[in-house]
Amino acid sequence: MGINPSNKTIDDIFANKEYKIDFYQRDYKWKKKHVESLLNDIFYKFNNNYDPEVDASLDIIDKFDWYYLHTYVVNTYNAKTYIVDGQQRFTTLNLILIKLYHLANNFEKEEKVDLIKNKIYGPMIEGKAFWMGDNGRDEVLDDLLSNGEQTIDSIGDDISLKNIYQNYEYIKKYLEKELNTAHKFDVFLFYFLKKINLVEISIEDAKDVPMVFEVINDRGESLKPYEVFKGELLGQLKREEVEDYYDIWTENISKLQIIDEKEVDRFFRFYFRAKYVESKAEYKEFDGEYHRTVFSSKWDKKLKLRRNPIQVKHFIKEDFDYYAKLYLELLAKSEKKEGKHLYFNYLNGQERQYLLIMSAIKKDDSDRDEKIELVSKLFDRHYSLLKLMGCYDSNQFTESIIDLNSKIRDKDIDDIKGIFNQQLLKEINETKGINIDKPLQWNLFREAGKSLGPTFIRYFFSRVDHLIAEECHLQTDSYYNLVKNRGHVNGYHVEHILADNDENREVFSNEEDLFYSERNRLGALLILKGRDNKSSSNETYKDKLKTYSHATLWAQTLTEDFYHCNPDFNDFIEKYDLNFRPIEVYDQKAVIERQKLLFEIAKIIWE
Repeated sequence: MGINPSNKTIDDIFANKEYKIDFYQRDYKWKKKHVESLLNDIFYKFNNNYDPEVDASLDIIDKFDWYYLHTYVVNTYNAKTYIVDGQQRFTTLNLILIKLYHLANNFEKEEKVDLIKNKIYGPMIEGKAFWMGDNGRDEVLDDLLSNGEQTIDSIGDDISLKNIYQNYEYIKKYLEKELNTAHKFDVFLFYFLKKINLVEISIEDAKDVPMVFEVINDRGESLKPYEVFKGELLGQLKREEVEDYYDIWTENISKLQIIDEKEVDRFFRFYFRAKYVESKAEYKEFDGEYHRTVFSSKWDKKLKLRRNPIQVKHFIKEDFDYYAKLYLELLAKSEKKEGKHLYFNYLNGQERQYLLIMSAIKKDDSDRDEKIELVSKLFDRHYSLLKLMGCYDSNQFTESIIDLNSKIRDKDIDDIKGIFNQQLLKEINETKGINIDKPLQWNLFREAGKSLGPTFIRYFFSRVDHLIAEECHLQTDSYYNLVKNRGHVNGYHVEHILADNDENREVFSNEEDLFYSERNRLGALLILKGRDNKSSSNETYKDKLKTYSHATLWAQTLTEDFYHCNPDFNDFIEKYDLNFRPIEVYDQKAVIERQKLLFEIAKIIWE
């Protein structure tokens, strides 16, 4: 297979050659944002070099910085040149040439009129041919060249023709604004034809075209958003300045990559949302290819990172460096259990705590460490109490986080506490249609149970067990094993105290609806290690107590011996006025009693 690359200018490309649009890419799909990006970049380079006091000539243009407009792929077959990749750019460049043709007429540059016209169309054996007129576009291009606007009434539903007309209108306004003097027009025309470079890749054999196109568009590993973002940032800096800022970038990015390459893009999404997003709609704008969002016209007004080397340097050296290191610290503390509530949220899979922490912390914040602990603790409280009060909905919770994100941004500690509390009460009141001033309510908690989901139930009982262990100087299993481990040896599973058997149904007078609703409340649940859970699954309650005697601390509190063997436990009961007692018969009264007990413990933990 032969692939031949060569450097081309626009003057070279549109020179007596008609391009056929290969069937791989029939439609012209570029929108205003694509054309705007191209024109912005071209004029950024041009305006940096343009001097209105210097005469327009090719010698002057030689001193201008060149602009690289990527590669394009062509294949010549039967003396016809087909564009395999690049027709979006070629069509847009042709529309720019058409507008330059009209400007040449306006400025009465007769010698330039013929020059430009030859770059748009020329004589072929079959007659007049537009170099980009294939696929039925010649009539539309001729309309624009002749009239400078759309005069053809009907173009049907052809996407390409609609986009050609729409994009030409934008190009028309853009160039009229930029090229407002004859001198600037002359200089730009030379620049456009001679200093915009593309690399042509010519595929010799037509049979190789499908493979090459597939590699370009499908198989080829596309750049990650952060990789494109890096190029767009560092590419704005002078060569002699790049190294220092590249080192800062690499130092932080490489550490995130070691954890997981996905963390790099996750960090940038968290950062931009934490520091700038104000609404749900804006939050969504940073999904996917967020680097495009950053450089869009809307966001550039806030971020100022597009064609702004000074701001780029500030961003990399100050904001990026500070918040990337903060994010790395949060990840490390979460996984290493150094941050208590950071770890709790990590166990619950609540990574968006990092978003809120970054939102709350200002650069070089003197309250940085206190805010990390506070926000992670309030996040855990917010999530847990919404679950326990029956007010959690994943979509609503996302909206809640977005609201909190903008409200706590750069706020002081006391403000953050108040904002979280107000948001929690607001969500509970709106969800339940009530009016309360404290989030933990027995009337709501009494229904908490199986619908919470197994992970949160394990988490809830791990918090209960560790509270008992800390207060009573006892040992219990690790949070990880209690919450996350699902193995047969050290993993824990949700256990129904009321087994689904005849004995227990009789306790509830064979009222099945009552029985099943009661057995699924938190008061009738606990967690056991895998083997214990399996062995006790259908036992009578009397037999289950034997298993509970060597299980979690919460399970042991059902047994008589636990009260005799742990004197500090009685002090714990007295300290918090808790209604603990061994239970011999597990009936509806026992379920409610244990549910109320868990309610009081929840108040200790989260209120």
